[in-house]
Amino acid sequence: MNTRKYTRLQNDEKYNAQRNLEGRSYYVDDSSLRFHHSRVLFSSEYANGLLFAIITSDALDMHNTTRGFRHVIFDICGNVIDRVDLDKSFSSKAKAHKAMEAALALIDAKQATLNAVKRESDSHKLECEMILEMVAA
Repeated sequence: MNTRKYTRLQNDEKYNAQRNLEGRSYYVDDSSLRFHHSRVLFSSEYANGLLFAIITSDALDMHNTTRGFRHVIFDICGNVIDRVDLDKSFSSKAKAHKAMEAALALIDAKQATLNAVKRESDSHKLECEMILEMVAA
């Protein structure tokens, strides 16, 4: 688990998102972006580094003839906690940014962090128990 808070690491939005989400999420890996014909247009940390948000431009059809804009908000562990579905994406980056700010205002960052850490802890505990069972067998 990555134990550092989110912070501005690069001036380029895509690389900033990739550096911050590295080891936490595959969401902005080059291969994921390429597969979905997505581009990261904005990336920033929020709530003193407990949350991270991006705005992407995404293909709305398999031929990449129309595009939409949407936000994605991640908790400290890289889990998506808010995202606009493709079919509800916005027609501009500005509209997506406004929706992102509204969504961020509704999120209790400390509680989202506590939930994420609990989920991670439970997951690792289960994995360790499974390994112990394999060794004992």
